[in-house]
Amino acid sequence: IFFLGVLTSKLKESGVNTILVGGEAIDLYTAGNFSTSDIDLVVDNKSITEKLLNKFGFGKQGNGLWFNSDLNIVVQVIDQSYSGDLDRLRKFKVKNYELRVAAPEDLIQNRLYSAKFWKSNPQRDMEESIALLQIFADSIDNSYLDKLAKEHNIVDYLDEARKYASKSS
Repeated sequence: IFFLGVLTSKLKESGVNTILVGGEAIDLYTAGNFSTSDIDLVVDNKSITEKLLNKFGFGKQGNGLWFNSDLNIVVQVIDQSYSGDLDRLRKFKVKNYELRVAAPEDLIQNRLYSAKFWKSNPQRDMEESIALLQIFADSIDNSYLDKLAKEHNIVDYLDEARKYASKSS
């Protein structure tokens, strides 16, 4: 996370906006309960981001993946626009750095969609969704989450995750 703070700070100095999404965002929200093998970073300038990663000793592995063997860190550069609500991003302070992180609701929607349609690891996707529902039980915007679920055809999976989240809390 400290490296990510440094990286996003340097990118911001170059005018590049970044948003932490995916597994590392979930790992951050769950205080390390769900470790991940890579950092998924949405950027609005892939070229500048890749040049900076190269300066930090990362080598391109293909498909937007960059690896630094000394740090044992993999960064996936995502140069598509952020699919969630920018007004809902959360900010984290890491020492003197600030990270912009995907909203819990957007991460829940993404994981439930993955569980239902991508099926790469549906059990873990569901567990991560349930954990986020529990952690943010008092602050989650349920109407926004319901809207996302309808738009993405995951109402059934959201209902199931909520059922488990309420049993466990």
